[in-house]
Amino acid sequence: MRLSPSFRKTLLLGSCLIALFSYWGWLLYRLFGPQLTQELPDLGSLAGYLLGLVIVLIGIWLLAYLNYRFTFRQWMVHPGKRLYYWSWLCFLAWLLFELLQLRTDQEPAFVDENILVTLVLLGFVILYGFVADSLQSKRQQQLLIQQKTEAELTALKAQINPHFLFNALNTIYNEAQQSENQTVADLIEQLASIMRFTLQESTRSLISVEQEFQFLEKYLALQRARLPKLDTLSVHTHLDWDGQPAQLPPLLLIPFVENMFQYGVSLEHPATLELAVRVENGQLDLRVFNTLGVAIGRKNGSGTGIKNARQRLALLYPDRHKLHVEQGAQFFMVTLRIDL
Repeated sequence: MRLSPSFRKTLLLGSCLIALFSYWGWLLYRLFGPQLTQELPDLGSLAGYLLGLVIVLIGIWLLAYLNYRFTFRQWMVHPGKRLYYWSWLCFLAWLLFELLQLRTDQEPAFVDENILVTLVLLGFVILYGFVADSLQSKRQQQLLIQQKTEAELTALKAQINPHFLFNALNTIYNEAQQSENQTVADLIEQLASIMRFTLQESTRSLISVEQEFQFLEKYLALQRARLPKLDTLSVHTHLDWDGQPAQLPPLLLIPFVENMFQYGVSLEHPATLELAVRVENGQLDLRVFNTLGVAIGRKNGSGTGIKNARQRLALLYPDRHKLHVEQGAQFFMVTLRIDL
């Protein structure tokens, strides 16, 4: 029977721990064994001591975890807020020292010992934060690499024969121009541009804001062309960029726009669709609003695009974005802010 690599690693770790604790136990037995033959220890006091030690260790670990969760991730990861984190550690050191002083009844003889214990505890808290952050970064990088690989595989599967598709679109485009149907020719050209962008640019890690806006404008033009001209259907879109150099991952915003058209369009009831994207001073603000023309869950895969976009934002812009999704009985709204 062949053991799996993970089981072999676990078995190796367990063997090492058993050997280590057996060795320590043998040394302690040699040290205290003769005394145990003469006098039995107070098992109640020993159990109380061990229980107290376990509680102290759990308390130290909990302190380190809470410090990492609520202060390290909020302040230390931002260069402009790191001073807040070190100031907090100074306050924490003072608080730990005062608690130790209370434990020793404020005796001056224990000041040096309490200072040493405070420094040791503070060092563990700081070390825990950096180690936990490093492990978290590695997990995020692995997940991002995995998602990028899956996206590239999906794009490769979609590229069954892109040259054939583009040639076919070019043929239809030429026929439409010869027939003097410029509207159809423009739509075909926009569709070809969207397909080319999806197949080629989606494999890049970053593109310019101008490229992303051009893609969104072509997508919006195609969506407007397929919608009927109804007084009860209102579509408002606004894309604004201050012209300053800025980059973002390709196809980052399209899931929110697709969701708006997928669930907001209704031919039976009044429907409103609003899209506003603004990039200024390296900050992107997006607002998507639509009335619910289609019941959520009626179509297969509803909500998948928003879920994937949320996960992608968490990986690409940790602590640098704010995403708020609100759904009412008759509307759905998304607001997003990213520090590019």
